[in-house]
Amino acid sequence: MELTIIAKETVRPSCLPLDHPKPYKLCLFDQITPMTYVSVVLFYRSPDQNFNDNVPQTLSQLKKSLSETLNLFYPLSGRTNDNFYIDDFDAGVTYVEARVSCSLTEFSKLSQTELLNQFVPFPPLLDEREYSGESELPLIGLQVNIFACGGIALGTSSGHKIADGGTICHFLTSWAATFHGSRENLVSPNLSNASVVFPPRELLPPKYQTLTGKLWFNKGNLVTRRFVFDSNNIASIRDLAKSEGVSRPSRNDALTCFIWKHASAAAATVTGGAARASAVAQAVNLRPRMKSQALSASIGNLFWWSSASSSDACTAELSELVETLRESLLSLNEYLERTDQGEVGFAAVSECYDKLEGILNSSAGDVYVFTNWGRFFNEVDFGWGKPVWVGPHGKPGRFMNVTVFVEAQVGKGIEAFVTLEENHMAVLEKDPKFLAFASPNPHGLLPDGECD
Repeated sequence: MELTIIAKETVRPSCLPLDHPKPYKLCLFDQITPMTYVSVVLFYRSPDQNFNDNVPQTLSQLKKSLSETLNLFYPLSGRTNDNFYIDDFDAGVTYVEARVSCSLTEFSKLSQTELLNQFVPFPPLLDEREYSGESELPLIGLQVNIFACGGIALGTSSGHKIADGGTICHFLTSWAATFHGSRENLVSPNLSNASVVFPPRELLPPKYQTLTGKLWFNKGNLVTRRFVFDSNNIASIRDLAKSEGVSRPSRNDALTCFIWKHASAAAATVTGGAARASAVAQAVNLRPRMKSQALSASIGNLFWWSSASSSDACTAELSELVETLRESLLSLNEYLERTDQGEVGFAAVSECYDKLEGILNSSAGDVYVFTNWGRFFNEVDFGWGKPVWVGPHGKPGRFMNVTVFVEAQVGKGIEAFVTLEENHMAVLEKDPKFLAFASPNPHGLLPDGECD
């Protein structure tokens, strides 16, 4: 597969609000989150036989509608200032157009998930200092990739300083609605409530950013592999995860602990089989969990970590790990129920970081990070139908031990993009107890019949 960049420019809001927007204040979780890019690529079939003839018109309308969408989401067009607010909203976003030498069908048959990084403007999950070529990093980058014989891959590099999965879902949904003329599907983003409910701190303790750097950025020989869990195997894992304390474990919790257990076993094998302390940090979307609906349409990093630890996860029963994780999630829910507008809840943040600090500072400790994109992006329709596949990153630059879950486009399966050190992954890929439930990168990335 060869990908050729045919255009790269900066797109700005076409018309900022008449009342000149004030600087956008970051929320507490934005402050703690580093400026790095997270990628997602949405793949679409050609909507009709005349698509190739209309490519210039399609690209022109995509760029125009992007500019119009930035009128609503203007903070994404700005630049961060002092890790406290965003201004300079006319700075713009990076916009790239590219052509792919092969067809969407041929790309699917390659089954090479590492190629995903070519479909986005910026490499995913590097330290901010490793991004070159930009005097100031844009908060978002978009890349429209046109396949030979039709088909589109729309890649997004989202600056995590302001954008989590919910933010990008709101943005892409609105861009699609603007492009397609379905204004009823526009999301009017709330640009103030996040910093009201979780106010930023003028003097953020340095240790929190230091710990975040340790969690997110590691030097290692990392590889990412795609594993698919079909609905039957997910049901079997959930059965194994049942206990008196958790009679109906969720798919997310069961798969999280299943991968945690087997990744820990792989790490123990590499280090000689000794017991190895580890923890799991599971990203939790705060929007639907708040007592009020004040954050339902808010942008920003409105997620926090549900964390659990084990002295030896590889020998623990799956049900034990799920119970431990569930207790952490219930504690987070209780905290959110007590959170009134204006309260920072900084004590809860400190408690979580103190727990992670103990693991990260332990020479034998590993932290496994999980994020579930669920159906964030499965409904984003530019008029070409729903995506036939949603892919995150190929290989993250620095984020070790991270797993991204996406919903399979057919059936009720889940795809897990797992990143580990190469020698740990080599063990996991040969673990018969893991492979009894997980299919390693089944041939053909797209569902049969969905890529022609």
